[in-house]
Amino acid sequence: QRFGAFMAPLTSGRVTIAASAIYSAKIGLSIAIRYSLTRRAFSISPNKGEEVLLLDYPSHQRRLLPLLAKTQVYAMSFAANYLKTLYVNRTPELNKTIHVISSGFKATLTWHNMRTLQECREACGGQGLKTENRIGQLKAEFDVQSTFEGDNNVLMQQVSKALLAEYAAANKKKKPYKELGLDHMNEPRPVIPSQLTSSTIRSSRFQKDILCLRERDLLDRFAAEVWRYQAQGESKESASMASYQLAEDLGRAFSDRSIFRCFTEAENNLSDPSLKRMVSVVRTLYVAATLDEDAAFLRYGYLNTESAAAVREEMPKLCGEVRPHALPLVTAFGIPDAFLSPIAFDWVAANS
Repeated sequence: QRFGAFMAPLTSGRVTIAASAIYSAKIGLSIAIRYSLTRRAFSISPNKGEEVLLLDYPSHQRRLLPLLAKTQVYAMSFAANYLKTLYVNRTPELNKTIHVISSGFKATLTWHNMRTLQECREACGGQGLKTENRIGQLKAEFDVQSTFEGDNNVLMQQVSKALLAEYAAANKKKKPYKELGLDHMNEPRPVIPSQLTSSTIRSSRFQKDILCLRERDLLDRFAAEVWRYQAQGESKESASMASYQLAEDLGRAFSDRSIFRCFTEAENNLSDPSLKRMVSVVRTLYVAATLDEDAAFLRYGYLNTESAAAVREEMPKLCGEVRPHALPLVTAFGIPDAFLSPIAFDWVAANS
């Protein structure tokens, strides 16, 4: 509690930064996707027919729609809302937990924002550079978030140290895990199929298992490496610094698993069947993009090369299913026209 009280002044800043990062990503995606729904380039047949919308190109879908899924999966949106609610309803007993979660979410969400804005900028071509179209301006303004209120890489190491402390306490006392969402480690270790099918990849149980497996295994590895260094005479701090690569991987794993949990809890509260089906596809695209992008899943053997290939093959199918819903999804962000840009307004004019 003393530690939580000491860090409280920084926590409020991290909560605010994490939330604003998602708002910024939503603006960038709203502009880029609306632009891609009116900008045409080339036709499939030479000198025949209408040119193709940018968002009808599979490559363009692959660039933008996974980022839309990560933002709108209601994954990061729900995570940001969860963090704000946690902070507003904070108690002295929750201060340390809020500090750890806000550190992990601040790093993850700001990294996601910068990547999203860069991809949106490029997806708009030269238009993305114009100040009036906002994306380049947002990128310049929000770049500072990666180090403001704490360097993101350092924050990930702080998260890992907190997880290690909880891990050590639970093992020493031989009691169940309770704090920081580690209660999944009280359950049997997840077993991942050696061969993944489309239905398996789309299963929420598989998605939960693979994210939980990565976190618990990295925590085991991080603890073992730190304790090995300590057994060789290193201080606890020196041992943690020497294990920084595992610490950063573990911090990302904690954030991804926490974000997924926030999303599934919100998804379970949906009652409309058609909406739940759509949200399920977006959730799967979010998890598949995470599996495809993070080398840790192959590096530590959570996926074999065949399974990783199966995930990548599923990505275009998922993007194709999300494509017809791209406009409703960005419209659901509720971004006022005043926060968009001329190329987004051009879409409105062309389709009104």
